[in-house]
Amino acid sequence: MAESQGYRVLWYTEWLSSQEAHIHAIKRIIFDGYTKYQRVTLAETGSFGLTLFLDGYAQSSEYDEFVYHEALVHPAMLTHPKPEKVLIIGGGEGATLREVLKHPTVKRAVMVDIDGELLEIVKKYMVKWHQNCFNDPRAEVVVADGKKYLEETSETFDVIILDLTDPTKGTPGVQLYTKEFYEEIYDKLSKDGVMVTQATSTRYNIDAFSVINNTVASVFPVERPYKAHVATFYSEWGFALGSKSRDPLGIPRNELSERLGRLGLKFLDEEIFYHLFHFPTYLKEKMQQYKQISTVAQPFQIEL
Repeated sequence: MAESQGYRVLWYTEWLSSQEAHIHAIKRIIFDGYTKYQRVTLAETGSFGLTLFLDGYAQSSEYDEFVYHEALVHPAMLTHPKPEKVLIIGGGEGATLREVLKHPTVKRAVMVDIDGELLEIVKKYMVKWHQNCFNDPRAEVVVADGKKYLEETSETFDVIILDLTDPTKGTPGVQLYTKEFYEEIYDKLSKDGVMVTQATSTRYNIDAFSVINNTVASVFPVERPYKAHVATFYSEWGFALGSKSRDPLGIPRNELSERLGRLGLKFLDEEIFYHLFHFPTYLKEKMQQYKQISTVAQPFQIEL
C-alpha cells in the first residue's frame, strides 16, 4: 500500500517488455482470482477506469475499449458486402460480439471462448462492455476450444474474427497464428469471406506483427495490415485482414459512408477508416525486414 493524492491505493505493475513497465494505481479491486486457464483481475485504475487484466496484462479498459473493438470488427464487416453469419473466436468481454451485432445484416453470430469461468465474471461485472449482447436472439455463445470448434464445424461464415491472446512462447495461442490455421479459416469462409485477427503491438512486437501479416498473405488473395492507437496498450495496435475477394480499400466510398453512418460508432468514421491502413515510412521499413511465415512446424513465438 502507498499514499497517492490523499488516498491509499495499491500499485499494480504491468511489464510491457523485459525493460519497460507501467505502474497502475488501483483504487478498488472488483475481482481477483484464477480460472482454469488464467489469472483474472478486474480493477478500477487511476488512469483507465475499470480495467480487465489477464495474467498480469491489461486486456481492456473502459477508457478506450471501444477503440480496439471497433477497429478489430468493422473493417472486416464492412469489407464483406453483406455479412449475415459471423464467427468470433475469443472475445471474452463480449464487446466484439456487441460490435458485430450492430450490423443490421447479421442473422447469426457465434462466439467461441474456451474460458467459461471468465465469461461468468464478465457477465456479472462488465456490463459496460457486453451491454447484454449475450441475450440477443442472433447470438450463440459456445464454451469450447476455438481451434477445435473451427475444425469440427460444418458451417461456413461470411466473416471470422479472431480476438485472441498473443502468440507468446509456450502458450496454445501460438498455433492460432499459423498458415495451417488460416487455411482452415479460408475453407470455413463463404465465397466473399473475410477474416481478421488481432496482430499484437507494432511498437513492442513489430516482428510478430509483420510475420502474422506475412502468414495471412500467404493464404488470402487480398491481405491488408492496419493499426489503431490504443492508449491502454501504450502503442499502435496491429491487425491483419484477409479477404477472398474484396479489398477494404476498394469499398465504394458511398457504400462505406452509408454503412458506417448506420452503426453509431464512437471511434471509427470514414476518414479514420482509411487512416488505419496508412503506415509511416519507418514502420513500413521495419515490417519489410521480416520475411518469415509461421507454420505448425516452425511457428513464430513472442519471447517475453
